[in-house]
Amino acid sequence: MRAEQHNLDSLRKIIRELQQENDNLRQLLAKNEIPYESREIMEEQESPDDYDEDQGARILPFNPTNKMAKVFFSYFWGRTDVYAKRERQGG
Repeated sequence: MRAEQHNLDSLRKIIRELQQENDNLRQLLAKNEIPYESREIMEEQESPDDYDEDQGARILPFNPTNKMAKVFFSYFWGRTDVYAKRERQGG
């Protein structure tokens, strides 16, 4: 299954079906007294170590020159499929 081939509603339907299947499997395990590790993925929290409150401190100041911009854009000349097109407004 490729997620790109589905819209949001079809993905939600697939999730509901998988959740129902998981519930059925858990009931089957419980009925047969088979132990399993239970965890709720949606309730997992980000650990404090994973979050950096000052994420902006990692951004290095950088001022590209006109020459640098021209070199970068030269990589994409003629390739209208790889970047957003923007019209110049007012002039």
